Order: sequence, then C-alpha cells, then structure tokens
Amino acid sequence: MRNSLVFMFVLVAGCGGEGQVAGKVACDFSSSAASGVKVHSCSEVEADDIDEQESQCKDSGDVDATLVDSCSTEDVLGTCVVARGEETMTMTYYNAEGFTEEAAKPICEGLNGTWTAS
Repeated sequence: MRNSLVFMFVLVAGCGGEGQVAGKVACDFSSSAASGVKVHSCSEVEADDIDEQESQCKDSGDVDATLVDSCSTEDVLGTCVVARGEETMTMTYYNAEGFTEEAAKPICEGLNGTWTAS
C-alpha cells in the first residue's frame, strides 16, 4: 500500500506541466502490501501535458499500472477529486481484499481532496 500512496503523491505532484496537448489520461493501479492488503484504484487526470501523465503511468515502479480509456464504474468504494491549479485529478478507489472506505478516505484527505463515497 505504501508504494501506491507514494505513486499517488508523485502523480499529483506531476500535474502542472507546460505541454502543448491538453486532454484526459486514465491510469489503472493495483498493488499488494506485505500485510496482504490489496489496493485497486484508477486516476483520471485532466492535464495540459498528457504525454507527461502517460509517461508517469507507464513508469510506475513497483505498482502495476495500465493506461486505460477511462476508469471503471463497477465495484467502487468512492472517489477523490484533487485540484491543482487548472488541472483536476479524480481518483477512483475500488473494493479489494482488505481495503475499505475507512482506508481510502484518509488517503484522499491527505491529498486535500474531496471524498465522495459510492
């Protein structure tokens, strides 16, 4: 879970590029912590530089990340919307073994995001 949290902070911090192509990038994440907790989330970023966001998704380190057309709406725990300047990231958290809304909501709050339970 720590790797997922680190990557989420990197993704949020990466927003704000000076790219020429604007659009939305969706990246699906899954990881397992040593404790057996599985985390499944997906982030959609409205970005000025989609190439940078796609690159961060592809180079996610220990977290399994895949570029997708959009985040799934099935089995959702809740969403977290984080705004950074003119860019917005919506993180969707999914039901997974050992991962609950009680774990997802504080992650959102730590990013100064707005949590909405499903």
